[in-house]
Amino acid sequence: MSDVDVIVIGSGPQGLAAATSLACEGLTVLVLEKADHLGGAVVSAEATLPGFVHDLYAMSMNLFVGSAFYEKHRVELQENGLEFVVSAHPYASAFPDGTSLKVSTDEGDTLKMWRAHSSADAEGWQRLGQLYDDFTQVYFPVYSSPLPSKSIASAFRGLWKVRATTPPAQLLQLVLSSTRSFGDRYFTTPEAKSLAAAWGMHLDFAPDIASGALFPLLELYGNMRSGMSIVKGGAGKLPAAMARMIEVRGGEVRVGAEVVQIQTDGRKATGVQLSNGEVIRAQRGILTTTPLPNLVNSLLSKQSVPSKMAEAARTYGFGPGTFMIHLALKGPIPWLDQELSDVCYVHLAPYVDDLARTYQQAVAGILPDEPLVVVGQPSVIDPSRVPNPNQHTAWLEVRAVPSEILGDAGGDLSEISWDEARDIFAERIIDKIERYAPGFREQILAQVAFSPVDLERVNPNLVGGDSVSGSHHQQQLFGFRPSWSLNRYATPVNGLFIAGAGTWPGAGVNCVSGPLAAERLLRDTHPSKRAFRRSR
Repeated sequence: MSDVDVIVIGSGPQGLAAATSLACEGLTVLVLEKADHLGGAVVSAEATLPGFVHDLYAMSMNLFVGSAFYEKHRVELQENGLEFVVSAHPYASAFPDGTSLKVSTDEGDTLKMWRAHSSADAEGWQRLGQLYDDFTQVYFPVYSSPLPSKSIASAFRGLWKVRATTPPAQLLQLVLSSTRSFGDRYFTTPEAKSLAAAWGMHLDFAPDIASGALFPLLELYGNMRSGMSIVKGGAGKLPAAMARMIEVRGGEVRVGAEVVQIQTDGRKATGVQLSNGEVIRAQRGILTTTPLPNLVNSLLSKQSVPSKMAEAARTYGFGPGTFMIHLALKGPIPWLDQELSDVCYVHLAPYVDDLARTYQQAVAGILPDEPLVVVGQPSVIDPSRVPNPNQHTAWLEVRAVPSEILGDAGGDLSEISWDEARDIFAERIIDKIERYAPGFREQILAQVAFSPVDLERVNPNLVGGDSVSGSHHQQQLFGFRPSWSLNRYATPVNGLFIAGAGTWPGAGVNCVSGPLAAERLLRDTHPSKRAFRRSR
């Protein structure tokens, strides 16, 4: 395949969703992936021991399940082997005294939990429910649309509809609030405030960063309403199912194919060169999921990059790193609070000030002494991931850590590389879990850890181990992602389009930017439009 209609660079969920959308329109599509596997950050493998299947990076698929892409292609994806399992106990936060706050998809049970914990927090939780319902009426049309767009007008109409129950000023206040102020407004106990603030850290919203409240609200209530969805048998089945959709329509998905240059003819992007010297031409366009700085600095020649694109790449900011650990376990995690045994995500923070300190340490290059650990228990709801019924896997995400180590708040390590620190830091994390689950270490059969450096080695889009491909702070969100001059998925280079976590609506397996970028490519490169340009 030397000439195709469209080349897609990157086989993560956004790249595959874009390629699928284009293939469904009858275009010949070639997906090029540098790695030896599909999926970007949606990958599963027997990383520890044979028969133990681990989601190496992303695990929760709630955003995908709720996407328009999945709704449109659900039947074919299922026919291609994609199946989800859903946890009825999506998340919890555990605390040093052995207590926890555990959220259930049974809203009555969740309210009972809150009332047993604090009547004031129960009342705040109920108020949050009304806020969630009203806010999502306004926000979801914006989330699933390019920005800026007519979706903003829909949002203003939504404000009018919900004004009787939630004043527009209150919704605006939510969008601007930090997770600390959000928690203080609706909760009274430190445990409840921590439950909310922990969700902000999944992105890069420390407790005191403006606009951090948006994500916790969506996760707190959204996960309660829908449960936590993961792919049955491992996350890798999702990109595999999407790849089959592309191939059955005449497209090709090629792994081990590193693009080293996007070629231009002075007017538009024309094709790509691979690391083996092969040149492939694209008749309609090129769509990449590469973060903007990588795109500008590695794939485009300096003379082909317009000044506003170069400036946007220079100022694009990445967040702190992520540390991952995967464990094969001989039995379940022995939680002090046994009610946690069937929860999909357990947050170990423990409190809001700990989260704030962790983030500040990470951005200063200091290894945190008390980082947030998200303990995923996928085999509890998907036994197909383990060889024997009593065995389990654990998915540990540590947020946040420095991309480069300059010091150590724990006092054990200082000014050493991640390759030297990886295993020592992993033991610190296991020690922390041991305090919440005595005997945890004895359950470990095998383990593997990925430092921020490892994450970037495996996937260059995770710059500095930033698992969300760029900060989500307000200066780099909504229409400013990746920048105001490059929003709506087109670039100043004709025929070159961008999608991925570095574009709106940002991180997560949401399959929004891929299809939207595909729509933009179809519109901008339509033959009638090209003919009009030639006639001018």
